[in-house]
Amino acid sequence: MHLVAAGLSFRSAPISVRERAVVPPSEANRMLRYLVGHCGLRGAAVLSTCNRTEFYVSCPTDALADEVRPRLAMYLDPVDDSAVGDHLFELRGADAIRHMLRVAGGLESMVVGESQVLGQFRDAHQLARDAGTLDARLDYVMRRAVSAGKRVRTETTIGRRSGSIADAAAQVAREVAGDLHGRGVLVLGAGTMSALAAARMHEAGARLMITSRGGDSALALASRLTGDALAISDPIAMAAEIEVVICCTDSSAPVLSAGDVAAMQERREHRPLTVIDIAVPRDVEAEAADVAGVTLIDVDALGDRIASGGSPQRGALAEATAIIEAEVARAIAVVAERDTAGPTIGALVRQAEAIRRQEVERTLARMPDVDAATADKVQKLTRAIVSKLLHAPISHLREFADDPGVALTLRDAFELDAPDLIDGQSVASDAAAS
Repeated sequence: MHLVAAGLSFRSAPISVRERAVVPPSEANRMLRYLVGHCGLRGAAVLSTCNRTEFYVSCPTDALADEVRPRLAMYLDPVDDSAVGDHLFELRGADAIRHMLRVAGGLESMVVGESQVLGQFRDAHQLARDAGTLDARLDYVMRRAVSAGKRVRTETTIGRRSGSIADAAAQVAREVAGDLHGRGVLVLGAGTMSALAAARMHEAGARLMITSRGGDSALALASRLTGDALAISDPIAMAAEIEVVICCTDSSAPVLSAGDVAAMQERREHRPLTVIDIAVPRDVEAEAADVAGVTLIDVDALGDRIASGGSPQRGALAEATAIIEAEVARAIAVVAERDTAGPTIGALVRQAEAIRRQEVERTLARMPDVDAATADKVQKLTRAIVSKLLHAPISHLREFADDPGVALTLRDAFELDAPDLIDGQSVASDAAAS
């Protein structure tokens, strides 16, 4: 069984290629079912964001693993598969597992440590579950990736020191256009990223204007931020009052053409206009950069500015990397097992015994007058209780030893791969604390 991660990211492909390979949620279900139902893959999931379109798949043979990359190129761009294929990356086995965990942890993001990707990864996992395209091993690795991402968020400061693409867009707007207090800022879109950008502009004291294809969502966002909601036809009419435009819609085609931007500039007498487009596919035609007075910054140009600003605190990045590597080692060890039932039974018994021993020792320490005979009875009683509690799950594991999904599900249910250790054995933190 081979796990493969393949696709496009901002590291492997420019936005002109990535925007051709976006997989919207409305198409993802059909595409995943095609990969599993017609291409012979055991499992498939897709993560499509402004930074990446990546597929995580489980292949039963080397031959099918070899076909993943060319099949994706052809599916993502049927007209010219070489345009996408030349930029596709592919990782297998341990490298694929490491990549998935690093993506969920925010370590492969344009803004290192940003938190939005964890939710996006979780949504990709759920979408594949709903589509019925996850096999046991891919499901397990994706769940471990979400768990690793949560640990990075809670156990390091990297997430607290990092923002998001929307935060970066707002920061660049201030750097390019200057003080925004009292100046007009137009936000195109009213989704999650647009709302984040709008909030930052509002905090900067900008006179906020919001427009979206769905007028109600623009009105709702504007009412929360005291901005002026505009109908989709209003940006040109209001151009004279706009100094900065931030675009982040989910449109599959440009929302602002070069002609629209030129018309805005005519009304503005070609005063400097900063347009930041963080949408993928792009909301603003690239030719708009040629309009006099316009500074157009797309998501890749934004990434270049982020990179020039340096990486997050080295200590936090090292801590996050250490967490990811520890989780990768656990995931690889489990996925590599041919017999998943045997190791899972062993881990379950060791965990239960560690918890039993800890709780007995804690209790007896509070009862100094207990004699040796009574203490021995307590030991035997608790061993018997643990044995009876484990009988059903162990019997179930043995009955379905040929189905790795049963063992991997129980590993998650009992948190057998959790980082908390008691006497050198993995123990669920909740159980240990009870």
